[in-house]
Amino acid sequence: MYCAHCIGERQRQCVRALDDENSLLLAFMKLRLDCPNEDLAQRFSITAGTVSRIFTSYLMVMYHAFKSAQLPAWPSRAQIDAAMPQKFRDLYPTTRTIIDCTEFPIQIPSDPDTQRVTWSTYKNRNTFKALVCITPSGAISFISSLCGGSVSDREITKTCGVLDLLDKGDSVMADKGFTIKELCEERGAYVNIPPFIKNGQQLTEKELVQTRRVASLRVHVERAIERIKNFHILDFIQSAHFDIADAIFLVCCVVADFGAQLIT
Repeated sequence: MYCAHCIGERQRQCVRALDDENSLLLAFMKLRLDCPNEDLAQRFSITAGTVSRIFTSYLMVMYHAFKSAQLPAWPSRAQIDAAMPQKFRDLYPTTRTIIDCTEFPIQIPSDPDTQRVTWSTYKNRNTFKALVCITPSGAISFISSLCGGSVSDREITKTCGVLDLLDKGDSVMADKGFTIKELCEERGAYVNIPPFIKNGQQLTEKELVQTRRVASLRVHVERAIERIKNFHILDFIQSAHFDIADAIFLVCCVVADFGAQLIT
């Protein structure tokens, strides 16, 4: 169990107001329900300031524990093959990961440069953006750090390090917005995406079949992201949480992955 003795001496006093069990409960209520600090203060008979300190302390304990355990974990090729669902085995047996980007609304930053970097033309608001990768069996295998909403899917994929984890012969499944074909090929891998419509021409029957096949399997990364977004602290990230937003995101991803297997 993550407990008070795992926390630095400077933070220890703030968590003594509650025992470990209730402190963890408070932290998960904040993550899952995004309860206001004043509400949690009343429920646990402590001050709102103590709520904030307990939440941050236990969040960071979980964050460092998960990071030390290398979670989310990137499985080996052999592990991927052993757990490969039949649909992938039949249609896309070389799949190593399914990827997608997601965005989280944030409070408008006070700094103009940060406002610019976090402005998402897709969402028409300021956001943090991240790449989420899952295995063919649905486990979250990699997440990027949070970026500003202005960063493209390609740029996040290129710079976050996930492509360096690919082995020769692996394939990546993605939406057509991920223009990463040559980035994968540089590493001896390739990408499976729905075909593009060329010069306004309709897709051929073969291309329509491929589009349906990829869409039916790629949807699972969207389901994984939906699980992550069930942690409602991510519904709207306040400026007070900007400094710990990466920790919040990672903890939510790892805990969301503790649920039932996504793909059978």
